[in-house]
Amino acid sequence: MKQNKPKTALDYYDGRDLIPENTFRISPSSFNTFMTKPHVWYREQVLKEDGFTGNTASVIGSVVHYVAECVGKGVPVDKREITQYILNQEDNEDVDTEVVRSNYKIMAEELVNNYVLLNKPTQVEPFVQTDLGNGVCVAGSIDAIQGDMIIDYKTYNSKTKPKSIPLNYKYQLLIYTYIMKQQGVAINRIRLVYINRPIVGEISEKTGKQLKSYPSEVTVLTEVVTEDDMEFIESCLTLCKDTYIKAKEDQSLVYLLYRDMRLQIKG
Repeated sequence: MKQNKPKTALDYYDGRDLIPENTFRISPSSFNTFMTKPHVWYREQVLKEDGFTGNTASVIGSVVHYVAECVGKGVPVDKREITQYILNQEDNEDVDTEVVRSNYKIMAEELVNNYVLLNKPTQVEPFVQTDLGNGVCVAGSIDAIQGDMIIDYKTYNSKTKPKSIPLNYKYQLLIYTYIMKQQGVAINRIRLVYINRPIVGEISEKTGKQLKSYPSEVTVLTEVVTEDDMEFIESCLTLCKDTYIKAKEDQSLVYLLYRDMRLQIKG
């Protein structure tokens, strides 16, 4: 029997209390799954089957996001909330809580000191949504908005610095841009602010010398939003909405629409 764990300020907020009843919500952060693995998206988002429950990287990311949010809002960071959130992950075999504890402070301090404090956001973690019609909406929380730019913080664990905004994250940022546009707010730029997990160089077995270390460092990637971008993301959202509605209206088409023969209704 699962024990109820104390809720914390770091737990994911889905905006359920702000979305009209009986409205299906498309999540910007999960949209890449619809585009690349529609059968997984259907099971997780429509059927509400258990999917991804977190790993070491995502837990570090949640803690770092929380610290950046507090600093951006000008409120104290509640260390008790962080401690409880990490404790809540201890029964997840995909989360190494010791790795989380030994890395999040370094990463959060780097992000705060070398980005957040130098780039004061105009909005922090606003929950935004827009109606797509036919009982479907798209909604989610934006990490930060600075003037005409949407900002998203991402953590990673690699020796190689990211050089461009990958498509999976671009879907998310463009959807937020689309939502803001529907609300009459002009967004002209999107930005990913990456912060890497520090990597301490190991001792080489051949030379006995320490290999190169990679300290935690901020990498900023910014792109201008074009009209083509807006037309593209609007068409993607329409495709998602129409797929959901058609599958709901005719269950015999579910396997075809979500591209998985295992979803076929057996006659």
